[in-house]
Amino acid sequence: MRVIQHPSSRRRSLEFRRKTWGRVFGGLLREARLERSRSVEDAARAAGMEVSEWEAVEAGQVPDWTKACRMTDALGMDRMGLATLVLICQRAWD
Repeated sequence: MRVIQHPSSRRRSLEFRRKTWGRVFGGLLREARLERSRSVEDAARAAGMEVSEWEAVEAGQVPDWTKACRMTDALGMDRMGLATLVLICQRAWD
C-alpha cells in the first residue's frame, strides 16, 4: 500500500533532509579546515569570502558548486576531495 503525503509534509521532509545533510557537509569541511590548522578567517580570505559566509557553510548552509570549489581550494583539497564530500552529502543539494 502506498502512502500519499501532503505536499507541505513532503516539502518539510525535503527541507529537513537538506538541512541535515548541509550540517554534515559543513562539519566535514570544518574538520578538513582544522586538520590543516587553518582559522576560519584565513580560510575565508583564501576563498575570497566573508568570514560570516564561511561560518554559515560550516553551520549547515548548503553552498553552490562555485563556493564549494573555492572553499576546498582554499584548504588545498583537490577536486576528488570535494567530490567525495559532495557524494557523501549529496542529499544536501536535493
